[in-house]
Amino acid sequence: MLPIQHTCQPRQDILQGSFNPEIFPASLSQVVDHYRGKPAITHALYTDAEQFFREATYPTEGLRMVLTDVFSRLAGEHSAPALHRLETAFGGGKTHTLIALTHIGFRGRELAAVTQGIIDPHLLHTPGEVTVVGIAGDEIPSTSRRGATWPPIPSGAS
Repeated sequence: MLPIQHTCQPRQDILQGSFNPEIFPASLSQVVDHYRGKPAITHALYTDAEQFFREATYPTEGLRMVLTDVFSRLAGEHSAPALHRLETAFGGGKTHTLIALTHIGFRGRELAAVTQGIIDPHLLHTPGEVTVVGIAGDEIPSTSRRGATWPPIPSGAS
């Protein structure tokens, strides 16, 4: 096996000494907000689909599989799994995969050139044909209670 120095090309910002680690925290809600016309705080590396697929995405087999399964299912292939559980260690690509799904979900065929080798272009839909719903679970407050309490509070009790 070859050493990493022989198999990987560092990004230009690393080679030039201008690397900014602040651009790497990915935010699914920021990408969804971008498509809804809200100003994004996150770096364009994530909100610009072309830049995301060209510069921030390495097409792992796992990413290819999830994109193929999801968009096959949306294209009517009922043998493709309807549910996916993204389970990896911290930094394993869960948010990255969700951002890729979001970009393709909103833009479909418009991204054929930059998703070449990642997803079969025949699975890309016409933009606007898919309704994208994004829920950023890490932003849902887990300490505030909403709705009914359990067990129910007896009437007359305070």
